[in-house]
Amino acid sequence: MFNTKLIARRMENLGSETAFKVGDDIRRAEDQGKSVIRLNLGEPDFNSASNINAAAIKNIETGNANYCDPQGLLSLRKSIAGTIEKTHNVSIHPDQVVVTCGGKPPISYSLLTYVDKEDEVIYPNPGFPIYESWIKYVKAIPRPMTLKEEKGFRFDVEDLKPLISKKTKLIILNSPSNPTGGMFTREDLDLIAKLAKENAHPQFRILSDEVYEKIVFEGRDHISILSNPLVTSHTILLNSHSKTFAMTGWRIGYAVLPSVEEARLFKQWNINTYSCVPPFIQAAAQQALDDKENDAIVGQRTAEFENRRNVVIKALNDIPGIQCMKPGGAFYAFPNIGGACQELGIIDHYKELKEKGLNPVQPSSMFQLFAIYHHGVATVDRASFGSLECEDEHYIRLSLASDLNTLKEGVERIANAVSDFEGWEKFKTEYAQLLHN
Repeated sequence: MFNTKLIARRMENLGSETAFKVGDDIRRAEDQGKSVIRLNLGEPDFNSASNINAAAIKNIETGNANYCDPQGLLSLRKSIAGTIEKTHNVSIHPDQVVVTCGGKPPISYSLLTYVDKEDEVIYPNPGFPIYESWIKYVKAIPRPMTLKEEKGFRFDVEDLKPLISKKTKLIILNSPSNPTGGMFTREDLDLIAKLAKENAHPQFRILSDEVYEKIVFEGRDHISILSNPLVTSHTILLNSHSKTFAMTGWRIGYAVLPSVEEARLFKQWNINTYSCVPPFIQAAAQQALDDKENDAIVGQRTAEFENRRNVVIKALNDIPGIQCMKPGGAFYAFPNIGGACQELGIIDHYKELKEKGLNPVQPSSMFQLFAIYHHGVATVDRASFGSLECEDEHYIRLSLASDLNTLKEGVERIANAVSDFEGWEKFKTEYAQLLHN
């Protein structure tokens, strides 16, 4: 038997990303003979472009596979700085750029570098789960900023005002958003910048997560708070090649820091964790940025995501008990399933388990499990995107990173689950152990 006393207590504070954990339920369902459509992971179903692949292969074959600058190859950092100058209209020195192993390290680096115990951190809720995981790990005080469906899941300034104070050391922004697809307007960002400058800690930082910046629909423009001169010197830009260039497994991302000195601190984190990102991967990442062929490829793929969005959102809104906002960017649908959970009796069952003194999973989590085991479709529940202040919110996330026929079949299976009253009654008995801790 595993001895839990072996493990340091700090590990109790480290969360996870449930989009990956859903894989355990998928495997169990498949072991029972169920064919499962996987709409859980946010991974583009496209391959990285051939010109990107060729750049990596050429560098491997010519021996460019050794240690390199832990901050990132200067050539790549120059390309990143040049790209940011063009897209964000901000002058960036290459030494402000730090290349990282995917987009996640700048999240942990920001919390570890700027935030002490008892400092306050504001972050989107629902939002990418790794934000909350690291906030809790460093024992900061989480201040979840509830994103409301009726406001387009935007980071509304009126809701932000009561959260921000001189204890606010870090504010995390994400646009387009995972999981909602909500986007900021320029007015939103101007108001947030002014509010932060006037009311946050004097040395506050903003972490602007822009990994979906190129995946925007209906001709919208991505707008970054880094471009606002009021807070440019307070903003850390986080980006990666995973979503834009379909390079998820390559593990390549970057951070743009407000100063060269702060970039050196992020470099120090690289040195203390994985030393450096492999140089042949960095060469491929530079190819992705510099080769204009990739602009057209990204545009074509974004158009495909937009078409999938249009079809899926309409189909979801045709299901009784489900309503879904049309996202402005990213490649997710985030339907409200509250009506369906009520009709099926899931919310009543949740209340019954609480009255018995048990610790039930959220109603949307119950529906997620029911959909996997009885109807063979995997989604991600609301609680996976911020565990605080979400008890009365009933949503699931569907990734649109599958072909259209697969998406149509997945939504059809969700529709079947919504109307399967007999199946739910059977499921809550057979799988009772999954519905509460």
